[in-house]
Amino acid sequence: MQGSRDARFNTRSYRPGDEQQILDLFARSFHQPLTEERWRWKYERNPAGNERISLTFDEANRLAGHYAAYPVPFIDRGETLTALQVGDTMTEPSIRHIGRGPTSILGRTALYFYENFCEGRVAFNYGFNVANIQKFSLRFLRSDRVEPVTYRVLQRSRIKPISRPERWTRGYQLELLSEATSELDELFDRAQAAYSFLVRRDASYIRWRYLQFPDSQYIVVGIRKWRKLVGWSVFRVREQRLTWGDALFDPARADAAEVMLRHIAPGYPIEVVEGWFPPRPPWFDEVLTGLGFETAPEPQDLSLMCVPFMLPDAVERMRDRLYYTWGDSDLF
Repeated sequence: MQGSRDARFNTRSYRPGDEQQILDLFARSFHQPLTEERWRWKYERNPAGNERISLTFDEANRLAGHYAAYPVPFIDRGETLTALQVGDTMTEPSIRHIGRGPTSILGRTALYFYENFCEGRVAFNYGFNVANIQKFSLRFLRSDRVEPVTYRVLQRSRIKPISRPERWTRGYQLELLSEATSELDELFDRAQAAYSFLVRRDASYIRWRYLQFPDSQYIVVGIRKWRKLVGWSVFRVREQRLTWGDALFDPARADAAEVMLRHIAPGYPIEVVEGWFPPRPPWFDEVLTGLGFETAPEPQDLSLMCVPFMLPDAVERMRDRLYYTWGDSDLF
């Protein structure tokens, strides 16, 4: 007997104390460690909700499969939605041959997750997946491919540094953000309609996602026009690349993005600026194009995937209106 009919395996929700086996399976599956602190940040300290985890164990109570996600708040044209960002899907390597598709360990763990955490509870699940997981999800897990990730690159040599007098003349000031204040809520309220469909990038989300991230290497920068916060961005520096991982700007001050990049990029020993930015909204796409960004194939061949639940037209809405960044994944 195999899969969902295989009595050797039991699937259930997470219970306190399971985390050590989860961390061990992560290390075996991805050949890198996941610290307990980062796990707790991701699955126990999210202000939008916690412990959305399904687990499959063998007869000896050894963890064989794991499927998990964390809740993310969205806004679409003023409508509030809750979705689940799926990550850390994994199977014990020694039992990956058991079952096929929905009867595999990963399949049964995922379908248990759908039944207990998704059906009638969330608008949709989403994730940014590599090709092999895409095929499995499309065939067995009711997933749809929204689109390939829009990867943008800009050579450092094309960025003209902005001088302090020029910034001051234009009324702009930049600052590193170490706390999330109500100004971020006010900015999101002003800007959200111009982005249409996006993660609710308010103070609560930014505090958890970036400022409380364990061992953070994020550079969180705010920009003001005549002392009023009009935008922010999050960057990381890795291997001579500046990753522009997240951004939100007041559309009335769209030139703040240009000032931001011309100030930040020259301060680091980099060769390339990279980011994930779809061609939506059109006004921000024009800003990026004007800065010289070019679209290139995403290096890992990632695509944005979606499983609709309470929002049947989630895929169509995403294709039409969704704004996303690298920071909307768990890969940044």
